[in-house]
Amino acid sequence: MAGTPPLPISIIIPAYGRQDTLLRALRSVVTQDAPPAEIIVVDDGSEPPIDVSGCDTGTIPLTVLRHETNRGAAAARNTGMRSAKSEWISFLDSDDHLMPSSLAKRWKLISAQTGEGLTVFACGWIVQDKAGRTLGTRLPREANRPDQFASGCWFSPGSCVVMNRKAVLDTGIWQDEELNRFEDLDWFLSLSLRGATLRTLPLIAVAIERHRSQSPEKVERTARAIMDKWRRTSSDRRLLRRLRAYLDVECAAANHFAGRRFRALAFWARSLLAVPRLSLHLSPAWETDTETPQRFVSGPTTS
Repeated sequence: MAGTPPLPISIIIPAYGRQDTLLRALRSVVTQDAPPAEIIVVDDGSEPPIDVSGCDTGTIPLTVLRHETNRGAAAARNTGMRSAKSEWISFLDSDDHLMPSSLAKRWKLISAQTGEGLTVFACGWIVQDKAGRTLGTRLPREANRPDQFASGCWFSPGSCVVMNRKAVLDTGIWQDEELNRFEDLDWFLSLSLRGATLRTLPLIAVAIERHRSQSPEKVERTARAIMDKWRRTSSDRRLLRRLRAYLDVECAAANHFAGRRFRALAFWARSLLAVPRLSLHLSPAWETDTETPQRFVSGPTTS
């Protein structure tokens, strides 16, 4: 909205290909009724390089940074965080987009909260398929213990979190650029051991495109790498057991959707043996569309 002061938030968008959805993501930011202080697009080695000339950002500063080779989402987000100039940062995956008028509502809710240390502010989201059809909504439950963060990455941090940049950088913890999956799980678990907590804003603010096609071999390989890393750095058996159980769920899902049902069952069985439970989920999970009050969809007013 013309004349509206910018919010003190840097929006960081990693991009690898996905030219069309990147422009959609950019437009969803540009058309907010309160603009962010800046937008940072990190082109993670796209060939051809991404082209943002099709989106007029108006008075919002837009910086495009480029990795000459594809280094992964963790490296792209790290590059964006290093470049950001605002007090607060938020990520947005290039295939997702913000809901109209949602950024100012998120900021109003954040500004009304007080707390010490690193607080990760999450929001709810609409799940969509590639055709843009809505499949449901999710509002993540809050967390304040490392074992909860070891139990999954249920709050879609690639598009749904806002964090104080200085509080994050003061931890000295960056996303692990050796990981090509589950880098968010690893990062937020590390941050939680430094006292980070998750608080949920009662607002559905993002549309997230669901993807289920993924290489089981890649998922399993990365899961082994994460477990090897955490076994070297932690002696907390309960934390390690929950981390293993969650990664087994991810391996099971990847094999299930690849048609490898027996291997999927083996991973699911191992997960349930490690952490007996009545649900496949270990994490705090979400309020779904049948549980979420309708007021969450629009959120509070900005007046």
